[in-house]
Amino acid sequence: MEQAQVYASAWSLVGGPFDKGAQLDLANEEKELLQEQLEEFEADLKDASREPGMLEIAQGLIKWHQGQMATFEKVLNTPADTEVRLGSDDDPIILQGEKLKGFRIGLAIAKSWIEKFPLSIERNAPDSDEEE
Repeated sequence: MEQAQVYASAWSLVGGPFDKGAQLDLANEEKELLQEQLEEFEADLKDASREPGMLEIAQGLIKWHQGQMATFEKVLNTPADTEVRLGSDDDPIILQGEKLKGFRIGLAIAKSWIEKFPLSIERNAPDSDEEE
């Protein structure tokens, strides 16, 4: 889900030097889009729960989300003055000082908003009137 990354990135820019005054509105729009996509996926999953491969897709998304949360934790648990590099090696964005502080605040907010993944996997008990 690229939208989760887009949302986290939008929040990391709120109030920072790259905020042109509308970043908070943009971040909220990205949040709404992410929520809509997750709700649509959950509805599709319920509708197609007996289709082959859906369980594997759901498991993959849950594993991906756990990996993203681990990355958030790793970055947030580094010392506060640790330089962060974003982008390509050819043209990196280097975050230090106040820029880094804003990034970490945005990352903490984004983490708290997507921390609970709205998808779970449950095995349905067989109907009691089904023949085995």
